[in-house]
Amino acid sequence: MTKLSLSVVVGALCLVSCGEEAPPPETVDRETRVNGHMESLRADSAALEAFLREMPKGGDLHSHTSGAITTEKLIQWGAEDGACVDTSTYVASNPCANNTVPLANAMGDSAFYAQVLGAWSMEGFSGPLLDAHQHFFDAFGKYGAVQTAARGDDIFADVLSTAGRNRQIYVELMQGFGAGTGGNIAMRLFTPADPWDAATLLAKREQILNDPAFRPAIEAQAASIAGFLSGARQLMGCGTANPDPGCDVEVRLIASANRTAERASVFGQWVYAYELAQVVPEMVGINLVSPEENPKSLAFYSDEMFALGTLDDFNDGQPGRKTVHISLHAGELIPEVLPPEAQGHLTFHIREAVEKAHAERIGHSVDVMRETAGDGAEDLLRDMHEAGVMVEICLTSNRVLLGVSGAQHPLSRYLEQEVPVTLATDDQGILRGSITEEYVAAATDQRLDYKTLKYMARVSLQHAFVEGESLWTDRTAYGKPVSDCAQDALGAAQVSAACERYLSAHKKAGLQWKLEGQLAAFEDGIVQ
Repeated sequence: MTKLSLSVVVGALCLVSCGEEAPPPETVDRETRVNGHMESLRADSAALEAFLREMPKGGDLHSHTSGAITTEKLIQWGAEDGACVDTSTYVASNPCANNTVPLANAMGDSAFYAQVLGAWSMEGFSGPLLDAHQHFFDAFGKYGAVQTAARGDDIFADVLSTAGRNRQIYVELMQGFGAGTGGNIAMRLFTPADPWDAATLLAKREQILNDPAFRPAIEAQAASIAGFLSGARQLMGCGTANPDPGCDVEVRLIASANRTAERASVFGQWVYAYELAQVVPEMVGINLVSPEENPKSLAFYSDEMFALGTLDDFNDGQPGRKTVHISLHAGELIPEVLPPEAQGHLTFHIREAVEKAHAERIGHSVDVMRETAGDGAEDLLRDMHEAGVMVEICLTSNRVLLGVSGAQHPLSRYLEQEVPVTLATDDQGILRGSITEEYVAAATDQRLDYKTLKYMARVSLQHAFVEGESLWTDRTAYGKPVSDCAQDALGAAQVSAACERYLSAHKKAGLQWKLEGQLAAFEDGIVQ
């Protein structure tokens, strides 16, 4: 797709440079003209960034709430809430631990402020790759005392506002949402002698659900989520005369288990996540987070993939249960982060996430070309294409934390094999970026053109876990809407009664229609 769309531009430019008469502008389709305009900006980085900032980008499907928060906001909230910082480790505490300094001091001390900012993010970090990798993951624990439940509405408002200002209309946010409760219960119920098979796991699931602490935790968390989301909308002024851009962003939630725990705990966390999704309308999926190279993650990887597949089969087989989608971090590995005895893990994580755990989307998937399990990487790519398994591409994260960029990155292979891909931020707060920076990296580091970036924005909504059917008749090709909307101009504000009914009944299709309208307006503004 990349080569094809670039060839259109090259051919159009050649008509001029090679002395042939170029076709009149009105005979060249709008998308191609915008594609050519973007190509003309490549020598001007500021103009290219401005162009991409204004480009509508659909959704962000891979964003960790705790890592997405603007670091400056974390410092501000900590100062306001009376938190302190250990000036040797920069770990926050509230109430303040012994021998710590009030974070409020940073508001009047620029040097102290810069030190906290650098400790809590990748701002100004310079050092070897593995040091950067460690610094990144350490940051989450340093500001944990500041990211409190009392700031839940502030947190969601900040993340949604950032998305809206960067021309997005949909985000999925990953966090634990109290899943540790399920993990702790499971740890009490499993014994070393228990077999790790479907019958045992489903029996343990019932025991977890019947634990006296389980249902109250679910109900309390559901109430908290409703409060956070409502409070965020109020903070953003939604429904007022001057709403924040974040008011235009639809949000859905992904409950994440922590893979640095024992396998029983991970299983219990997923049991909790499935049940929470049944009572929280915005919760649409589950994931598995934290470093993939963690010793426990490596030791229990295959068992956890089997367990998730078992829970997925059970959930899908129960009448009246809400579908819970699966997106998994897999293949976020390079040889350097693995000990010699664990190098074999580079060869099968993505395949097992797809085949055993039934993942519909894979986050990162950087080491895919090293996957020799089964029939190898090329076969895996074909399987992902045929099954429509999408890859969440996090270019900045992969460059900073894994040292993978340029031709080393498998993005071009995914595009060549027509595996659906979209761009995502991962942890924009810690990484000091936004979805716009991901689009800039795709245009510069990966040399993608406008048509391919537009395709990736459309993919983000096609593979979003938001409820409802798609706008498109073909999940692999965008442009032909379902019959109810086939007679309407794509993205039009006024549509036929049949199209209106379809868009109202299917939230996904409604968001896709909205994106089409934004893209049309954006392109019209460029070519006029």
